[in-house]
Amino acid sequence: MTLLLVRHGESTGNVGRLIQGWLDVPLTPLGRRQAEAVAVRLVSVRARALYTSPLRRARETADALASATGLAIVEVDALREYHFGEAQGMRYDDAVARWGRAERGWGVGRVPGEEGLPAFRARVGAGIAGLAERHRDDIAIVVVHGGVLGALVAELCALPHDEYAQVYTANCGLTTLVREQGRDVIAAYNDHCHLEGIVAPVEERPDELARAEGAR
Repeated sequence: MTLLLVRHGESTGNVGRLIQGWLDVPLTPLGRRQAEAVAVRLVSVRARALYTSPLRRARETADALASATGLAIVEVDALREYHFGEAQGMRYDDAVARWGRAERGWGVGRVPGEEGLPAFRARVGAGIAGLAERHRDDIAIVVVHGGVLGALVAELCALPHDEYAQVYTANCGLTTLVREQGRDVIAAYNDHCHLEGIVAPVEERPDELARAEGAR
């Protein structure tokens, strides 16, 4: 089993420093170039399927991969980003001023309508596990979000259910999940050598879920 997990390309929400969550924003021109670059990287891996979060920034990234590989796109709701409730669409500083929560006060379900980490991790864990089982004998490409990758790392590391792995992934960075001796393990994380020569995206902090900034 090999799942090639691709974080979406740079979005207009990333550039605007918005708390994106389920906000449906498009890729920037740079984001489209990043998507084309990762598509070139993966065209020769002989993947059998292509999955994506249905959010626009992920779907547009998947479009580039579909064009390069000829694979049909399958949308999977479980791969959506964390839902930030009423904070979605706001700038981080504005949300902090409104609710008075920052750092680890985010992601724990205290903002009205917020998903909460236990529910998010359960959703992501079940979604990725289902794809891993479906492709136990082959390779699949999966387009996701930074928060989804953090939730996956937390699951694999068996962190408490209300914890989140504060890991950074570049736009269109590549993470490889494989199965070894019956266990799912990350063989490579944030591989972005295919982006060399492309203008760097907006700088983002590694603790992006905790800060609830628009990095995903």
